[in-house]
Amino acid sequence: MSQSDLPTGLPAREPADAAPAAGAPAPGAPASGAPAAPTPESTASAPGDAPVEREPIVEVSQREVTIERSVRVGRIVIGGIVAGAVIAMLACLFFPIEEGAEYTLGQIVGFMALIGAAIGAGLAGLVAILLGAAVRRQRGTGIAIQSDVR
Repeated sequence: MSQSDLPTGLPAREPADAAPAAGAPAPGAPASGAPAAPTPESTASAPGDAPVEREPIVEVSQREVTIERSVRVGRIVIGGIVAGAVIAMLACLFFPIEEGAEYTLGQIVGFMALIGAAIGAGLAGLVAILLGAAVRRQRGTGIAIQSDVR
């Protein structure tokens, strides 16, 4: 900005990075020759400066691990419960009910669903145990890479 661009009546200001005149003490400096303590204005960064970003520190380690496959027992047992209940409910619909029976068709279907679910859970548990034994034979090794970023 030149002197002619300033509005009249206002004093001209020196830029902040201008050096002080020879022999004149720096603003905020003590009169004696002792070193000056940093002032908040001198330690503050310029408004246009962006914060300095540090590079991330990555620590990589490798380790040999044993890989074992496993069976999802819960899913197999739940599938057996549902399959056993549905098969038992459908099976009871194929048998006729006598006129003077103590139980209604709905009660029989519900009771058979409970029995079928219990039988299905037991059979599915056995299948899960057998599958687990077959899968455990297949073991392998691999290298696991762990990266820690700080």
